[in-house]
Amino acid sequence: MKYQPRKTTLTAANDNPGGEKSVEIALSNFVSVIAKAYVAETRKESSL
Repeated sequence: MKYQPRKTTLTAANDNPGGEKSVEIALSNFVSVIAKAYVAETRKESSL
């Protein structure tokens, strides 16, 4: 039996005309997405 990672669905807070409104992502990758967003936001705040 092949390992199937648990997944969650991320839903966009805005309307992206013609684009996807949600994406299914493995929870292990979700941590990376949140970490990258945190780093980007921290860099933006520190440059002000």
